[in-house]
Amino acid sequence: MENKVKDFYAVLGVSRNATKEEIKKAYRKLVRLYHPDINPDPSAEEKFKEINEAYHVLVDDERRARYDALLRSGDERGFRSFLEYIQEFVESIIRQERGKKRRPRKGQDIKMKLALTLEEAGLGCEKEITYNRWADCPDCGGAGVRGEAKTVVCHACNGEGRRVSGIFNFPRPCSVCKGKGFIVTNPCPTCYGRGRVSVRHTIRVSIPPGTEEGDVLKVPKKGHLGYFGGPPGDLHLKVVLKEHPVFKKVGKDLHVEKVISFPVAVLGGTVRVPTLEGEEEVFIQPGTECGSTKTLPGKGYPYEGGRGDLIVHIRIGVPKDISRKERKLIEKLAKLMGEENVYREEGFVERIARMVKRN
Repeated sequence: MENKVKDFYAVLGVSRNATKEEIKKAYRKLVRLYHPDINPDPSAEEKFKEINEAYHVLVDDERRARYDALLRSGDERGFRSFLEYIQEFVESIIRQERGKKRRPRKGQDIKMKLALTLEEAGLGCEKEITYNRWADCPDCGGAGVRGEAKTVVCHACNGEGRRVSGIFNFPRPCSVCKGKGFIVTNPCPTCYGRGRVSVRHTIRVSIPPGTEEGDVLKVPKKGHLGYFGGPPGDLHLKVVLKEHPVFKKVGKDLHVEKVISFPVAVLGGTVRVPTLEGEEEVFIQPGTECGSTKTLPGKGYPYEGGRGDLIVHIRIGVPKDISRKERKLIEKLAKLMGEENVYREEGFVERIARMVKRN
């Protein structure tokens, strides 16, 4: 028959013939690891209670003798009654130590991504962010129950708080009772016994100029709310730059494509080029070729102490639909330039002459 009595010696990591000094030493070591004021993990508090249960049983001669007898006999029912007494005893000690009030603990940090445009990240802005954060349940004050808690032994682990699972038969915390060994039968209907609820929160965050992809912006005290009046955690925003429809960022430089007309390319002139701040007039030198670039110093991406360049890539636009007048002018230009092989559109007279010649 399998022994269902929890092994308090294993909880403290000591042998069954350990001395009081060895038990106290192991207890102090574990308390430093799992004390809720030190360890922010939500599961640490339950582990802390289990360590205290084991300690207060094994450090007392009378309780230890009674426990050892239960351990040898495997009396599950007797152990459950004994454990209820120990848990009540430990809870009373913890309440006394905390002055009948749980000590405040800092809330967990929140990590999330923040998508920004090049303009928002480069020039800086105020960004409104809405997200969810954990807070104490307003109906039960974080206790998880209304009034006095009513519990039953966990049916999945029979009150042990652990179950054997996996190919190596390694004992793991019970997933049903979360390692507690018992189940609360009257959980708070608002938070379903968790003691915490998710609330929607909106803040405005200042984005500094020159923010880069991958930068993490820390917003103090905007994480999950603390436990029992403790300070909130922090909000960490990891910056992700959105793909821009116009600019391509390469290091600190920005690249943009500008299509100009053939006359501007040949004769020169001014065109409007987009920048982070808006459009700006730029002079195009006469004889500019397709594929050439023009650099605008200090118009690129901002950074601490300076700013990159804006690289304008020139493309010459070729119109797809032109009027008859435009065609005639281009044909004259082609003739002046000695381009004899260009296609020439026939007029009415030319078509009649070609038909007469064919007949």
